[in-house]
Amino acid sequence: MQQVNLNICIKVVNFVLNEKYSKIIGLLVYGLILSGIIGFISSVFLIIVNGLADFLWTDVSNTLKVPAIYTLLLCVFGGVLVGVSKYKWGDLPQTANEAIVELKTTQRMNYSNVGLNFLIAFLILIFGASVGPAAAILSSVIALSVWQADKMRYFYFSYNEWKKESWLIRLKKFALPHHYLIPYNPEQAPKEKKLLLLKKFLYILFIINGIVTFMFFIKISDQPPFVTKLGETNWGLDELYLFIPFVLFGILFSKLYELMERAMNKIFSKINNKIILSAVIGGIGIGLMSLIAPKLLFSGQLSMQALPSLVPTLSMATLILASVLKLIFMEFCFKSGWVGGNVLPVIFASILQGYAIATFFPQLDMLFIVAVIGGSASIAILKTPLLVGISLMLFFPKELAPVILIIVFIFILLSKMNKKSPDKIAA
Repeated sequence: MQQVNLNICIKVVNFVLNEKYSKIIGLLVYGLILSGIIGFISSVFLIIVNGLADFLWTDVSNTLKVPAIYTLLLCVFGGVLVGVSKYKWGDLPQTANEAIVELKTTQRMNYSNVGLNFLIAFLILIFGASVGPAAAILSSVIALSVWQADKMRYFYFSYNEWKKESWLIRLKKFALPHHYLIPYNPEQAPKEKKLLLLKKFLYILFIINGIVTFMFFIKISDQPPFVTKLGETNWGLDELYLFIPFVLFGILFSKLYELMERAMNKIFSKINNKIILSAVIGGIGIGLMSLIAPKLLFSGQLSMQALPSLVPTLSMATLILASVLKLIFMEFCFKSGWVGGNVLPVIFASILQGYAIATFFPQLDMLFIVAVIGGSASIAILKTPLLVGISLMLFFPKELAPVILIIVFIFILLSKMNKKSPDKIAA
C-alpha cells in the first residue's frame, strides 16, 4: 500500500514539474519567436529605406538631364507628404528618448501606432533629411517589446486555459497581434527572487536574439556598414600635452551649437502650429542643400566612409564650414518637423570639426585630435557620455579607446558636479 502511495506521489510530482517546465519552455520559445520578428521588422525597415533612397537619389537622378530640378521637386513633394502625415496622425515619429520617458513614467506604451511611427520615419529618411534612423527604430522596438511582454504575459497567466484549446485556437491566440494581451500590472508581477531572475535572463536573451536577427538580415542583404574605421593612429606624449585644450575646444564648439539651436527656435516659433507649411519649408531646405552640399544629406553614415580619402583634399575653412553647416541643417530639419536620430549627424559634424583643427597641427597624430575634439563636442552636445563614447569607439582604432573613455569619464564627472551645485546654492 505504501509503495502504491509512493508511486502516486512520484507521478504527481513529475506531472507538476512537467507542467511547470513545459510552461517555461513554451514561454522561452514564444519569446524567441516574437523578439526575432521584432528584429526582422527593424531590418526590413532599414533595408527598404536604404534601397528606396538609393533609387530616388542615385538611379533616377542619374538618368535625368536636369537632376537639380528633380531633387528640388522631390524634396518639396516629400515635404508635402511629411506635413500631411504629421497633420493627420500627430507628432510622429516618436524618438527613443520620448519612448523611454513614456515607459518610465507610465509603465506602459501605446504600441498601436508603431506602423505609423515607421511610416512617417520612412518618409523623413528617404527624402534626405539630416537625421539618423536609429531614433525611429529604437522607439518602435521599445513599443514592440512592450507588446511582446503583453503577449507573453497572456501566455503565462492563461497557460492552463490555453492548453485546453484546440491547436487552431492556440495558434490564433499566438498570432493575432491586437488581441490576447495582458498589460503590465504591478500587483500581478512576480515577486519571487527565482522568477525575477528568470525574467531578467529572458529579457537579456530576447534582446540578444532580436539584435542577432536584425544583424543577420542586414548582412545577407548587403547593406552599407554602420561604422567605418577612420584610419590608424600612433599618438604619444606630444599629443597628450594638448589633450585638455582640445577637450575645451570641443566644449566651445558645443556652445556654438546651442546658439544655433536658440536661433532656429526663434525662426520657427512663428510657424510652429502650421505643420504642413513647416514640413514643406523643410523639404525646400533639403532640396537646396542637395544642390549646395549633397554630402551633408541624410545622417552622415555613408559620407563618413569617404572621410579618410576626402579630408586631405579639403581646406581647413571648408571642413569648418561643413561641420557648422551640418549642425545647422540637422537643427533645421528637426524644427521643420523632419524628426529623427541626432547621434550620427552630431558625431559626423564633430568629427569634421576635429579634422579641421587637425590640419592646423600637422606634426601631431591626426586621429588623436579628431577623437578628442569630436568626442568632447558630440558628448557636450548630446549629453549622453556613455552612449556617445561607445558609438565613437566604433569609428576609431582600439589604441584610442582609452582616450575616449577618459573623455567619457570627464563628462560624467562634470555632469555629477553640475547636479550637485544647485543643492549647495539652495542650502
